[in-house]
Amino acid sequence: LYMSSFFADATPPKEIVAAVQKDANGNNITIGQTVAIATHNRIKAHHVTKKLYGSFDSTTKQFLPQDEANKARSTSCLLLPEGLRGEVIAVHDTNAADRPHPIVVKFVADDEERSDGYSLPSAFKMHLGATEVMVVV
Repeated sequence: LYMSSFFADATPPKEIVAAVQKDANGNNITIGQTVAIATHNRIKAHHVTKKLYGSFDSTTKQFLPQDEANKARSTSCLLLPEGLRGEVIAVHDTNAADRPHPIVVKFVADDEERSDGYSLPSAFKMHLGATEVMVVV
């Protein structure tokens, strides 16, 4: 079988290594791990259902719905408290695409198993940055 000089001289492509995402403490983040929010009330989830608009009491961890009398765009969201736990369902490679929030976390509602003590009325998913979460070990 005749092989042209083009193929004989071709160099194999370089192997592209996927970027590893590390949490706020430097731990690798992988699918299936439990992570907790690393900052208190700095992350706002605007894409959640209206029944999730509000925040959490820092001592009782009970959900406090949004005050309907003082409704504004800045308060029409869910403020994520430090320690709220969820499961990593996807980790995107930041080398392959420009993703400022490469980690997708699923937060489950109260009727499902919650180990962090927070009272969450509904489940939701959220894209987060690596430094916004900590791996729960």
